Amino acid sequence: MSKRFVLTVTTGGCIIIFGALLLLNWERVFGDYRPIQTAKAVFKLEVGSQDVAETTDSDDALHYMVKKGHLDEYIQLMNKKGYVLKEKDIDHNRLVFNYGQENQQIYYKRFARKYTMIDGEG
Repeated sequence: MSKRFVLTVTTGGCIIIFGALLLLNWERVFGDYRPIQTAKAVFKLEVGSQDVAETTDSDDALHYMVKKGHLDEYIQLMNKKGYVLKEKDIDHNRLVFNYGQENQQIYYKRFARKYTMIDGEG
C-alpha cells in the first residue's frame, strides 16, 4: 500500500470519529444553543454586514448575538422597536428597557470568547 492511501484512510477515519463524537455530544459542546443556527449567527456577524444576529436555542426561544463589547448595537435595535434603555447593570449582566409603562429586563452572557448572547424579548 502506498503512503498516500494510508494517509487518506487515516484522515477519513479521524474525521468520522470526530464527527460522531461531536454528533453524540453536541449539547455538551454547544450548550442549549443549536449548533447550525449558532454557526449561521456567527457567520452573519463575521462575514455578513450584520451587527446583531438572531438565533434560537433548543426550546425555540429567541436570542440575539453580538460581538463582545458591542451591546450598543443591540440597544440601537431595541430603540428602533420602541424600547428605551432605562438601566445598564453591568454587575448582573442585565439591561432594563422601558416600553410604555412597563419595564423589561433582558439578560446577557458571554458566549465563546468573542461573542455575547442576549436573551430575546419577552
